[in-house]
Amino acid sequence: MRFYILVIFCISLGFGISQAAEPAKIGQPLLCHGCVAVLKELHKLLKESSGRKKLVDRSLARLCQIDNFVSYTFSPPKMIKACNYIVETHKQELAENLIEYYRKFKTAENLPLQEKFCDHVIKACEGTRRPTKDSEMKPHGLSMDQANEQLQKAAHTGFSSIESPVQESHSMQIEKPHYQEQTSPIPHEEL
Repeated sequence: MRFYILVIFCISLGFGISQAAEPAKIGQPLLCHGCVAVLKELHKLLKESSGRKKLVDRSLARLCQIDNFVSYTFSPPKMIKACNYIVETHKQELAENLIEYYRKFKTAENLPLQEKFCDHVIKACEGTRRPTKDSEMKPHGLSMDQANEQLQKAAHTGFSSIESPVQESHSMQIEKPHYQEQTSPIPHEEL
């Protein structure tokens, strides 16, 4: 009887280890946006690198930090999740593509690399449109400066009359800027 318990324990421990080592899977537009964001952030570090392997490896080692992913459509924790998934799952292919690209090119943008790596190598954007403009990668709605400005205005009027969101009070409603009346909805985020 003890033998069977020991065997079952060892088998369950083995499954737990193999599941913990596998990176968490993520859904489609997040994977695509994450791939493009990873390459955009790496481009900032590697555009003058001439494809040196040490610089590529060092950049990959410190890439998935929250400071690098604060201004994208998806929230920073989700972008970190996508970054970790891409770096852990496709590190070899990513490093090889970065070295090859930056040995050949010194450009202001790395759109050909984004297309090759995200669309063809890891197929991160399969079934979804890959964002090609910076405006497609930025959060929708108010910018940080606009939000801070609105909060400062609200602070000057006083916060003493804040009521429950269930009540019908509209006294603390932040107005939309006039030029942003026609914003598109935030894309559906999948995990």
